[in-house]
Amino acid sequence: MKAVFRKELADHFGSSRFLATLSLIFMCSFLSAHMAGQGVRALLAEGGGVWLEGRTFLLLFTAPGGFFSLSVFLALFGPLVGVVLGFDSVNRERSQGTLSKILAQPIRRDEFILAKFLAGLTVLAVTLTALTLVLIGLGLMGVGVVPTVEEVLRLGVFWLVSLVYLGFWLGVAMLASIVFRSAGGSAMASAALWIFLTFFLPVLGQAAAAAWAPFADPSRPQVEELEKLGRANRLASLVSPASLYDEASAALLDPTRRGADQTFRLAAMSRVDQYLLRRFQGLLPLPQSLIMAMPDFLMLLGFSAAAFVLSYLTFVRQEVRSA
Repeated sequence: MKAVFRKELADHFGSSRFLATLSLIFMCSFLSAHMAGQGVRALLAEGGGVWLEGRTFLLLFTAPGGFFSLSVFLALFGPLVGVVLGFDSVNRERSQGTLSKILAQPIRRDEFILAKFLAGLTVLAVTLTALTLVLIGLGLMGVGVVPTVEEVLRLGVFWLVSLVYLGFWLGVAMLASIVFRSAGGSAMASAALWIFLTFFLPVLGQAAAAAWAPFADPSRPQVEELEKLGRANRLASLVSPASLYDEASAALLDPTRRGADQTFRLAAMSRVDQYLLRRFQGLLPLPQSLIMAMPDFLMLLGFSAAAFVLSYLTFVRQEVRSA
């Protein structure tokens, strides 16, 4: 297992395809962080230091940088890294005729597939660590604000949630590489599933929630109707890994967030009531944010475990013929 693990690490870090994808992710992340840093500096220059106290550094990850915030960008396009790492992890060995030779050695099937998954997960962990540290360094130089201990802890938990989320897509890509004999077929299947789960499924879930909880008068919705729609949207988001990741990231990186239904409650208030509510609300401590993010994190962990278990069971039951 150690030999397969080290070989896979060398293949991943030396792959031009992976390096190109990683460079694109880093470039877009730097651009988003730079634009978010400019917005934070503008708020600090306008005297918003008191309002931003305790979450200034976190705004580098949550403030929209042109089009997306960094956390939203990772939710939408971060899965590409996991797909690139896993879409040909097994069928490449099969097409080259090396799979039967490897399994003819004293290497069991479960050791082989587990080493493949752990190698990909290690590469994802190194990538996320490098990206987080570089962005923290850019924030220190660009914004000039030192993160607090709680902000560093929040970023650490956010790193863990991101790793579990990308690990789900690694497991999905590995499953496609086991099911499909060609690398092109597994790449197309992984990309199609990524597009459906990330872009189309949340929209379908919102449409289903709106149909299940319609407004009697759309021009003047009632508070009960807004809360019912919020609960329906929350239930619909449980089937989308991207929505779960968005909710968990928002709870961890935004200390002012009180819950998924807060937006629907605020929509029914006047502007004065909204201002007063936000004015006298303090920042949530980290343990409370963890409690709020825990259901989404556990759902993501379950999705990731299910993807790997399906890959494992499919591979150990497949017939491997010698070339």
